[in-house]
Amino acid sequence: MAPAAKSWIAQSNDMDWIDEVVNERFDDLRVVVITLSESFSQAGYQLYLVGGVVRNALIAGESTTPDFDLTTDAPPDEIRALVADIADAVWHQGERFGTVGVRIGEHTLEITTHRSEAYVDHSRQPVVTFSADLDLDLVRRDFTVNAMAVNVADGVLHDPCNGQLDLEAGVLRTPLPAEESFSDDPLRMLRAARFVAGYSLEPAAGLVEAAARLSERLSVVSAERIQEELRRLLMVDDPRPGLHLLVKMGLLERILPEIAALDESRRNTAFDQVPLVWNDPLVRLVALLLDLEPADVENRVRALRFSRQEAMTVVGLVRIMKKISSGPPGGSWSAENVRRLAVDSGALLGVAVDLAAVLHRDIGGLAVAVEQSVTLGDLEDLGPALDGDQVMAALALDPGPQVGEALAWLVDLRLREGKLSIEDAQGRLVDWWQSR
Repeated sequence: MAPAAKSWIAQSNDMDWIDEVVNERFDDLRVVVITLSESFSQAGYQLYLVGGVVRNALIAGESTTPDFDLTTDAPPDEIRALVADIADAVWHQGERFGTVGVRIGEHTLEITTHRSEAYVDHSRQPVVTFSADLDLDLVRRDFTVNAMAVNVADGVLHDPCNGQLDLEAGVLRTPLPAEESFSDDPLRMLRAARFVAGYSLEPAAGLVEAAARLSERLSVVSAERIQEELRRLLMVDDPRPGLHLLVKMGLLERILPEIAALDESRRNTAFDQVPLVWNDPLVRLVALLLDLEPADVENRVRALRFSRQEAMTVVGLVRIMKKISSGPPGGSWSAENVRRLAVDSGALLGVAVDLAAVLHRDIGGLAVAVEQSVTLGDLEDLGPALDGDQVMAALALDPGPQVGEALAWLVDLRLREGKLSIEDAQGRLVDWWQSR
């Protein structure tokens, strides 16, 4: 055990409260994995519920998910053998990191050998060390509120870092000194923002300052992991406390430098828009980035390694929202304006209309105009009324660029005037072609 960890645990164990108690709130969770626990016990190992599932069980009214984590003193190869005849499915992809995935009924579980992990120098991959010591595993976790474990066999809560007291007091604290904890895993600094926002916690003294001193250390974390943590932050009910914490810690400029560069008033306006939007990480990201230029948005989502489709969605919504926010020519949305916006928006039109409504950006009554167009069927099939063969027959043309020119004119006709019958479209096309 590292000297700092030994020292901290010794101080913690001198406190005048009992950190090992049986709590009935874990009974429903224990039932799910009691068969696994019996298998581990028979082989001489212990199995513990750990982390978020324990934390949430201690918060009144907080729901738990069907996916949760367990930790054990069994090494990875033993875990594999012990779950083989009990689990409905087993995944081994994480075994080299000490984790075996298991499905039991509707529950997906990850069972991990007690371990610690840390980033070394400028490596983007943490170094994992296995252990048989539960306390060492817990003290090396991100925050005390996550450094609690429940023995599945007997229901005893192990809380060497006093996470339950911190949870009740509303304090976010690292088990080890914050600077050491954040240096071990710089992503924890971003997680701090999510926990402050999601659980109404206040950072312990020195936590913000430690993160600010180590903000440059975030450069060793991959863009994919940063992106995932940003998504999680955006999905809490109100991400604003976490976003403001990122500013204080000097981290916003490292993950969203374009937002960090805004003056305080504009930045706060961007933050305030986020909780107004329904709980979808991409749509909330659009709300956060909405006042940036589309080119800057595209550069940022690509730097954060969003998928090509996700990047197109975010950038597309920002472009559409700028059109909606500036309003249509003439001040109100005509049927033609709606048709043209629908062509530009494609499948994103409905999301953009809803987003404009919740952010009070619906200039000119777009939502009403779109509803009317949908009711009339005016947004169905916005392409040309004639196909290429019909164009060639009507104008006596051979295949070539002129056919494309005529089709483009028919598309514009459809957007200008709405649906036309084939006969009307042919007549209008011939008249236009002859008068060119």
